[in-house]
Amino acid sequence: MSRNRNLWKKLTFALILGLVLIGQASGQIKFGPKTEPFLKTFVSGTYHMKARTTSGGTTAEMDIFSKGDMVSVSSTQGDFSRMIIRDNKMYMIMESQKMILVTPAQNASDTVGTVETEGLVYTSAGTASFAGKNLPYEEYSTKDGSKVQYFIDGNKLAGMRNITPGENPEDVVILALDQNVPDSAFSVPTSGYQIQDMSKFGF
Repeated sequence: MSRNRNLWKKLTFALILGLVLIGQASGQIKFGPKTEPFLKTFVSGTYHMKARTTSGGTTAEMDIFSKGDMVSVSSTQGDFSRMIIRDNKMYMIMESQKMILVTPAQNASDTVGTVETEGLVYTSAGTASFAGKNLPYEEYSTKDGSKVQYFIDGNKLAGMRNITPGENPEDVVILALDQNVPDSAFSVPTSGYQIQDMSKFGF
């Protein structure tokens, strides 16, 4: 697996970890007072977020659009420059090769990673260095020991730090967060691409 693809997977996992921990357990937890308005944007299911992370000296940016059961992720790094999940299918769009790989949506976990969300708890607040600043954060954890610290910079959500036992912390800097989500974000090209459709196969 190439270094770029590893970075794509690590960044996507870090983003999904931070969002899924809050989104799927939203009905079970009490939000921290500083992070509540931002995290409720994720909980709504309709949001656009642009984020950046660095791994192994390489920096990548991603755009995530979410609306209901549809998700679109694009990256500046990796083999798959765009990934769209909709209609129970996952479309991995490789622009450089003009190719689209279609798989069942349940296999999205192979790309974005999955985490245990049961038992999510708002645990603490503090201050730490993040993206070159000393910023306040609020921390949430799960019973399996995973933690996410959400950092606040003034009236903005600055980013998240994912802490998984046995691994180095992953920082995700949030460059933009809004609810401007056009339907075009989930459009899959219909011509000019070679399509490999594996959606009917079980895995």
